[in-house]
Amino acid sequence: MRILVIRRDNIGDLVCTTPLLSALRARHPDAHIAALVNSYNAGVLEGNPDLDAIHSYTKLKHRAAGESWFSVLARRYRMLAGLRRAGFDYVVLGKSDFDRHGLALARQIRPHHVIGVPPGDGPSSGLTDPVSPAQFAEVHEVEAIMKLGAPLGVNTAPGPARVFASPERVAEWRSRFPALGQPGKAWIALHISARHPRRLWAVERFIELARTLARDGAGIVLAWAPGGSDDPRHPGDDERAAQIATGVGAGVQLIPAKTTSLGDLIAVLSLCRGFIGADGGAMHIAAGLGLPVVALFEDMPEKIRHWHPWHVRHEIVFAGPDDVADISVEQVAQAWARVSSRPS
Repeated sequence: MRILVIRRDNIGDLVCTTPLLSALRARHPDAHIAALVNSYNAGVLEGNPDLDAIHSYTKLKHRAAGESWFSVLARRYRMLAGLRRAGFDYVVLGKSDFDRHGLALARQIRPHHVIGVPPGDGPSSGLTDPVSPAQFAEVHEVEAIMKLGAPLGVNTAPGPARVFASPERVAEWRSRFPALGQPGKAWIALHISARHPRRLWAVERFIELARTLARDGAGIVLAWAPGGSDDPRHPGDDERAAQIATGVGAGVQLIPAKTTSLGDLIAVLSLCRGFIGADGGAMHIAAGLGLPVVALFEDMPEKIRHWHPWHVRHEIVFAGPDDVADISVEQVAQAWARVSSRPS
């Protein structure tokens, strides 16, 4: 059997799809299982033992500077033609609601079966195995995605999300910062970036939090999305990171981990004892590595229920429904003290 899972959106969404990949491998140990993702999220699957192949394409909005839209589309066409020639029995549209773009890709691949959630206001639109959608407010994204395994005989409860750090990258980061990963020091990752401005916590509060954690003996690994805030394709937080690194003072042991790839971020986080940051892709990666997590969310219970860190020790902190701005340093520090003291 040949199975292709398509998940073409964000980093955290793909992390939340990895329990389905594990369940498919357990149910069909001899199948060829592959994933079709995009260049932005593909690093999530690096080293994943449940997959035989990873295929990725570049979205037009993610093309490199100077790269033409024609060359991007030509590469995508060649990749899809190769997948069509390879032949797949099943394509799974790995999204918890109707995936119009994923279905367009599946039609070009021409599998025997297409599994996915149908549109809410129409017929199955080419899905041979439609799966009724889960209620967003009632289940986690991981649980919603697991429903897509039913036509392939997957009826088990989902296990943990899993991401895997490259041993070579881990070794490289250890050589750059020898203190990382050594016993006797609890390194906590503070991830300061977020895709949405309403999830950005103030620089001053990160500085105060770093000082508070350092007083308890922790080391700080500062992580962020690299680049300038004015980058139209991938806005970064280099300026905020520099302000925090210089603002914490000499009493804080801080490692500024400027990661330039998703694989590097995974490697750095794998060397930490815990993670503190806003809801987003890095938070889900931390959960996929099994780290205890303190996550900053808006006060939106349905969203928290659907997107909290999966299958790991965690606490959610919030203050208001619109943003994370009013979350206090004391809230976060106390949440970390509680979650870090719980047994694994």
